[in-house]
Amino acid sequence: MDINNENLKFKINPKRWRYVLELYGFSDEAFLSLLNQNKKRKILTFEEYNQIIEQKKDINIALLKKFDKIFEKGLTWYISKRELPEKRNSSIFFRKDSFNSDLNFESKKLIESYEELKFETQILCKQIGFQSKKILDEFSISDDPKNIAKKIRERFDDVEKNLIEKKIIKKASNDREYLQNLIRIIEQFNVFVFEFVDRKRKSEISFSGFFMLPNIIVIRRQQKYLRREIFTLLHEFAHYLLNIEEIDDNIESNTFENQSKVEKWCNNFTYEFLVRGFEQDFSKLKYASVENDFYKDEINHLIANTFLSEFALYTRLKIENKISKIDYDEIKEDIIRNIRRKDEEQKIIMARKKEKAKELGKKFIMRGPKEIRSNLFEEIVKINYFEGNIKENKLREYLKIKPNKSIEEVIY
Repeated sequence: MDINNENLKFKINPKRWRYVLELYGFSDEAFLSLLNQNKKRKILTFEEYNQIIEQKKDINIALLKKFDKIFEKGLTWYISKRELPEKRNSSIFFRKDSFNSDLNFESKKLIESYEELKFETQILCKQIGFQSKKILDEFSISDDPKNIAKKIRERFDDVEKNLIEKKIIKKASNDREYLQNLIRIIEQFNVFVFEFVDRKRKSEISFSGFFMLPNIIVIRRQQKYLRREIFTLLHEFAHYLLNIEEIDDNIESNTFENQSKVEKWCNNFTYEFLVRGFEQDFSKLKYASVENDFYKDEINHLIANTFLSEFALYTRLKIENKISKIDYDEIKEDIIRNIRRKDEEQKIIMARKKEKAKELGKKFIMRGPKEIRSNLFEEIVKINYFEGNIKENKLREYLKIKPNKSIEEVIY
């Protein structure tokens, strides 16, 4: 049956419809309001909507597509008679009531897509007999994060040395390489790490990263602020060590005010992990004030010798009560102003390059950022393809291979 045949009509599965509304926190009224938004004539009245949801009236393809344009679950999802899994097993939004990020609708849809990818990954693993069992011990917030950070660093150092010897990675010489190496190292412990790049820019994605049980970490690309992304990755890895799910934002500047013990533990772990070798340099700092120029030279020394950012270091001073709230807030605003200024300068430079190319009759091409791909995921997908478990179209979908590109260029 061709579901895209415009003459066909279907019945919505009420259980599935209620599930998707509850998943994203929509009431019937909120959904209808979004459906009819900016339309001169209402697409559906409340009465017509109720008739469809109560299966008293069929839905045609054109209307079903409008429903799906909002939730993006796929046309067959709403009409399928197949039973849905138990809620807690199906989504992080049913397992937790609140998160460390004020999530908008686009962010929720994105996170839900990774929940679906998680299930698909589990199937792919099962098909080839790969058991992504936990290699590292599970810790609790009663464990000292400083000691745990030291133990994990030692494990990471051993793995890094091995990967360098095998020429899988090279010694990091900049922030991007360090981030990539961290991802490759974490993958060796059977943790899937996905970097998300917001190419659509439909709305601002309202999270920096999240950890999803049992072993999925997603971080949002911070193209110009890689140290924020590094901090986020390690923070989410700390959640993995505790086996506690979370969706986070503004981790780097989290001063622990009104934060849970779990968040404090994860941030402390991340700081101790990244400051290694320069703990004493930071501990020597007493109280940042105008008299010592807020330790700018000392902070710059730490920035140059660790992968901690200016934001993270001043936030640590605030956590340890080594700077007043007024001074911290002022420095924080100054850092944000500098970031915005650099953004504006970059926009001006790009505009000039575009104008220059136009004058020369050339096409200006600004290449978008490429995400760091999960080697662990790609290897599992490839093995499934070689063993005949998935077809070429699925291989292309998983590995994001364009139609005009040969798969041999990617899989061998």
